[in-house]
Amino acid sequence: MTKSKISSKVVRARSLAVYELEKLFDYIRTVDPELEPDQAIVLTAYILSDLPKLFQQNPSLVDEVKGIATNMKLERRHPVK
Repeated sequence: MTKSKISSKVVRARSLAVYELEKLFDYIRTVDPELEPDQAIVLTAYILSDLPKLFQQNPSLVDEVKGIATNMKLERRHPVK
């Protein structure tokens, strides 16, 4: 298997995603402090796996995601100086 070079933008984006995932994990532990860390991680993964269903049940969430994506693309085309 060959390794492809990952851009610094992707590395920063992944770091942000991991940071936010850790915040979700920490929040789950406040919901049930008796969960062991591994259990909280598994519950967090379960929640993530159910997100598509949540979006399907809440079209306004999909609209919000689309709006954010549109703004991100516009900023890419016309960066703020």
